[in-house]
Amino acid sequence: MAQFAKPENALKRAEELINVGQKQAALQALHDLITSKRYRAWQKTLERIMFKYVELCVDMRRGRFAKDGLIQYRIVCQQVNVSSLEEVIKHFMQLSTEKAEQARSQSEAMEDALDVEDLEADKRPEDLMLSYVSGEKGKDRSDRELVTPWFKFLWETYRTVLEILRNNSKLEALYAMTAHRAFQFCKQYKRTTEFRRLCEIIRNHLANLNKYRDQRDKPDLTAPESLQLYLDTRVEQLKIATDLELWQEAFRSVEDIHGLMSMVKRSPKPSLMVVYYAKLTEIFWIADSHLYHAYAWLKLFTLQKSYNKNLAQKDLQLIASSVLLAALSVTPYDHKHGASHLELENEKERNLRMSNLIGFNLEPKKDGREVLSRSSLLSELTSKGVMTCVFQEVKDLCNLLENEFLPLDLASKVQPLLAKITKLGGKLSSASSVPEVQLSQYVPALEKLTTFRVLQQVSQVYQSMKIDMLSRMIPFFDFSLWRRFQ
Repeated sequence: MAQFAKPENALKRAEELINVGQKQAALQALHDLITSKRYRAWQKTLERIMFKYVELCVDMRRGRFAKDGLIQYRIVCQQVNVSSLEEVIKHFMQLSTEKAEQARSQSEAMEDALDVEDLEADKRPEDLMLSYVSGEKGKDRSDRELVTPWFKFLWETYRTVLEILRNNSKLEALYAMTAHRAFQFCKQYKRTTEFRRLCEIIRNHLANLNKYRDQRDKPDLTAPESLQLYLDTRVEQLKIATDLELWQEAFRSVEDIHGLMSMVKRSPKPSLMVVYYAKLTEIFWIADSHLYHAYAWLKLFTLQKSYNKNLAQKDLQLIASSVLLAALSVTPYDHKHGASHLELENEKERNLRMSNLIGFNLEPKKDGREVLSRSSLLSELTSKGVMTCVFQEVKDLCNLLENEFLPLDLASKVQPLLAKITKLGGKLSSASSVPEVQLSQYVPALEKLTTFRVLQQVSQVYQSMKIDMLSRMIPFFDFSLWRRFQ
């Protein structure tokens, strides 16, 4: 280990070694100084040394050296000049990003070059052998060898920085910024494996913070500024999860937001709750959970009507119509008929869990007295003023399907209304956080409901009926499968 009387001497020696092409020796000299106990008092020279140190680490892709040096430098300046550590870390991330972008710009086969399932996985011997015996030659292979290592290093940079900054009250703003940049990295390059891992990392950091919250320098989540940073990070996580169509991770992100707010017993701002419920509508629709999807839309409608003072009338009609059509799309019969006791208990527990998430109860309910159901939802639409805001076509459709008794003519009266509803929708001009509304997505479910209502009403009038007649009565339902068993 080299000993230097002054830090300036180590920096000078490192520059001399760099000039003669000995970067590894220069890096080692600076590493020895940074980790030495002789230089634990912060001074400006140490900051210049750290800038040169991280430049060498990035240039040589020495991730472990970078992490070791940054941890030591955090010890030096955390209590004296934390802004210096922030500047060094920002410089480190900027250099790593620039190198990755530079490699990407030099490659003409970017998609192939980043065709790696896991950026943390080492190259297997069989992959190396295959690359030599297969037809992967020339530029394609050189592109892969150029780009992939730099993106692996950039991902390692994000992980290193998050680990160094975690659960530190003086560095929480930089932690949030790093998390946002890591999320954007995953979105830009469609890195689903890394995104899942990143969500788990951030989840564990919060769990540890809650576990050791009484320790010194830990963030105080009851402080509005700290809470907002942690909340914004999880909202960004939720947005990216839905953009990447990682629906299971998106649902876990919703639970993360709910869990964070339950921890501090405080409800988020209405603008954030709009994003929360907007994403819930997407998640539940993908999961074919039409009942929960409809309840999420109802919450979204209530928020927009109460807090969005600039909400246009057409946008309000679209949102209200989505609420009503979503409610109608819920099957009006019990899927759990004949289910076992265990299945019924699991369904009850799931219903209670969804009720807490959708209702955003910070004190989770322990019983199922407020049961989520189609009938209670439809009755709630009237009390919340939804029915007065919907398009006339939607209102007429609801009246036909829920109130009228027209066993022979129901489908023929519903069909033109569905054709009109199909054309309604679009982006909302005054509710940017709400997803694009397309009422046509509910048409298949509404056709099934119409078929069910026709069969239900016909069974009250006739004892038997030919399939051909039913087929003419319900033109949008395929009876071909039934005919096979005649």
